[in-house]
Amino acid sequence: MFLTGLAAVLLHLFALAMRSSRNSQVADFLTLAGAFLMVVCWVWSVFEVAKTDTLEGSQKKFWLIAVIAIPFVGGMLYHMMHSKRNTIVD
Repeated sequence: MFLTGLAAVLLHLFALAMRSSRNSQVADFLTLAGAFLMVVCWVWSVFEVAKTDTLEGSQKKFWLIAVIAIPFVGGMLYHMMHSKRNTIVD
């Protein structure tokens, strides 16, 4: 999830850099692709927080509010702070 979010940010930055050139159709496509990836990351984050059983009730409410209120940034923060390191995820 984190890598998808990072790819979305990089696509947006690349699209901004391309805006100054004459290739505006490519920049528009990259902007839309980055926005689509950001929406996917946001929805994925909401489902991840809602289905997790490692958070207590108040923690889950806090993260749900954070992810919904600050769509992309809240999801990225959740995944950075609650990633399972050195484990194999089924």
